[in-house]
Amino acid sequence: MAFHLVVTILLLLGVTESHALTLSRTKTYDQLRAAIKESEAAYGLGGKVHLNPDERQADRILRAMKKDELKVVDRARPVAGMHFFDAKPFIENSTVFEALKLMPKGAILHLHNSAAVSSSWVIKNLTYRAEAKLCNVDDRYYFTVRPLNFCPENQTRPINQLRKERKDDIDTFDIWLESFISMKLKPTRIGYASTDELWLDFESCFDAMKGFLQYKPFFEAYHWQLLHEFYNDRVYYIELRMSFAKVFDAAGREYGPPEVAYLLHRIVDDFRRQHPAFQGVKLILAKHRNMTDGELEKALQLYDSLSTTFPGFVVGFDLVGQEDINRSLKSFSSLLVQPPVSSGPPKYFFHAGEIAGYFTEADENVIDAVLLDTKRIGHGYALMKHPILWHAVQHKQIAIEVCPISNQVLGLVRDLRNHPASFYVAQNIPIVITSDDPGFWDAVGVSFDYYYAFMAIAPHSGLGFLKQLVWDSIRYSSLSDGERQNITATMEKQWALFVRQVVSANSSATE
Repeated sequence: MAFHLVVTILLLLGVTESHALTLSRTKTYDQLRAAIKESEAAYGLGGKVHLNPDERQADRILRAMKKDELKVVDRARPVAGMHFFDAKPFIENSTVFEALKLMPKGAILHLHNSAAVSSSWVIKNLTYRAEAKLCNVDDRYYFTVRPLNFCPENQTRPINQLRKERKDDIDTFDIWLESFISMKLKPTRIGYASTDELWLDFESCFDAMKGFLQYKPFFEAYHWQLLHEFYNDRVYYIELRMSFAKVFDAAGREYGPPEVAYLLHRIVDDFRRQHPAFQGVKLILAKHRNMTDGELEKALQLYDSLSTTFPGFVVGFDLVGQEDINRSLKSFSSLLVQPPVSSGPPKYFFHAGEIAGYFTEADENVIDAVLLDTKRIGHGYALMKHPILWHAVQHKQIAIEVCPISNQVLGLVRDLRNHPASFYVAQNIPIVITSDDPGFWDAVGVSFDYYYAFMAIAPHSGLGFLKQLVWDSIRYSSLSDGERQNITATMEKQWALFVRQVVSANSSATE
């Protein structure tokens, strides 16, 4: 401890003659340098995590893998510095990624239901069903099952009929369909598109997908696949953001928000019966921030009704959408501070700071999120520019929901080695890693985001960092005490199994 204090004092003194004299009388330059590195590692996220002997062996293996992969061989930069769309085939052949796929991820705390399932599954499954139709309005395409208000019946055709007309090149036709719900297939994928251009393409994916999720059989199949994809990626609990849009069945009967919540509750229960290790799902009502005060009032009342009807299942409220061009949290603050509901303020889980700019009202959303007592902050990309805020976040233990690939795809950062989460890790500010909208960028589950967190955001880290992230995903969740005990018991078994798998598969690396 005294030695670390000496290091701190020396750094504060600066490089002077007396400094050099002190160095010569105390420790060597190399010893002090090593001490600084050791102190930084201990201070940062995961630095104080206890590792048992098996975990220490797995840590050595993972660090050796990481060191090898971060070396540039035949590319201009390591995979960790590449854009995900270019890096994906390299990541899939990575030994680190193979290990991360085996790792139990605990909980996913930031996921939008309508963008969570892989776009390829949507095309190969839902668009091949007889009910699936495609609507074309002003060169914009929308998946649907029944005619849309803005799309006349003569501009809506069965997709299977369209596919038959292109029977000589069905693969190309299916890729064309996928381009409506995949950012990697959009024109903005090439070059340096502006944030606004990227967001236009991004929101067009939601618009295209919406019609399918309004049809009950598709809604049910889609959400079962959602659970399946994340469970296969070793995720055991999900907090899902959704708008509770109406759903209709084959007979034309419509289901309102409470019935939609019940549908999803039943799907989750059925999935849990078949997969006992899966701990379940909780829902966060998420509405677009481009709304009037009157619409927000109704949204808050809807949350009040749903959370009362489904206690412990509908657990929070959020506002979503591009922050730069839509209303700020400050503009809604009077309603959010004193919402027109009987049960008091909701638990807030606000998107805030998902921008690259500075000194705008949108940039200050992180201030209002903290003032409004948000339980977590979605993205928090701009938080680093607000020192009072990040100290407050650290003190109040408000976790930042970090979505690395999402931030890259939507133009906030090109090289994820420059992501501000590196600063949060260094400052021991609580974060959780999550995948946001993985279906729209071909990043099934969350393992790809963990890869970037491990390789780009915290390149000096080891197993302690990963362990901290995984267990913090449970710590900062909305699980009850009983639910937390259940998932902890599951996770302890799965984590021990993962450590053994890493050690046994790579035992020669430690010999």
